[in-house]
Amino acid sequence: MNIACIQPQIFENRTKCYNEIERILKELLKEHNKCDIICLPERWVPFFRDSAQNFQDQRGNDYFFIKNLAKKYNIKFISGAIWEKRTNSKKPAITCYFINENGEEIGRQDKIHLYAYERELFEPGKELKLFKLNNSYNFTILICFDMAFFETPRLSVENGADILFSPTQIRDDGMKNWYIYLKARALENRVPIVACNTLGKYLKRNFLGNSKIISFYEGHISPSKLKIVEGPINSSGFIFDKIDLQFPRKLREIRFNEKIEKNNIKVKIINK
Repeated sequence: MNIACIQPQIFENRTKCYNEIERILKELLKEHNKCDIICLPERWVPFFRDSAQNFQDQRGNDYFFIKNLAKKYNIKFISGAIWEKRTNSKKPAITCYFINENGEEIGRQDKIHLYAYERELFEPGKELKLFKLNNSYNFTILICFDMAFFETPRLSVENGADILFSPTQIRDDGMKNWYIYLKARALENRVPIVACNTLGKYLKRNFLGNSKIISFYEGHISPSKLKIVEGPINSSGFIFDKIDLQFPRKLREIRFNEKIEKNNIKVKIINK
């Protein structure tokens, strides 16, 4: 599976952000003319102090930009996170769309674990959705903080996910923790992870990019060996890798056969 992350610089003008993504996409396709799916970061558009300017109507301009891009270049897209208002909800949602190569919406995943200020502004997602990839594999979308809890990745894999896509927004002082989370989730579930991180500065916070595609070197079972492709730090660009989704299935089968259900482990408290 040919997989890429596009890591664009965030500009103050939305149209300029759109142009930046398409510019990087053209560079990607010059170097790798076949790409199955591309993941965008959690945030790739401007951030305004007036929060109302940050929200889109449901399936608004950002959504249609990605739809048109997917159709124009015949590539599947993970849209990153869009802040959109819902007519049937009191609060907006942070949501990520999966758009196929024909520019058709296949589905969307709302962010389940809301981070810090997000809890006041947004409605959390209640469902974890599995999407089909090329009729052979399944994936889930775990938006940023959803990767920090072991339950959501494990639930994804236990229900058949072969790969996890994670649009993220990790600032500079959280990068080390994020890197540990990604490697831990990949190893404990024996599953490839594609994590595309935000690049830019806003609200006095610095986001460095350094997106990652994590997979496994074939043939290494015990111990398993991670293959990690990293994006540029503090500059725009892309990362690309051709990863094997079949070999990790073997690794997961072995690992899950070794697992002991927590309900079968007794906990005893020793009081001196």
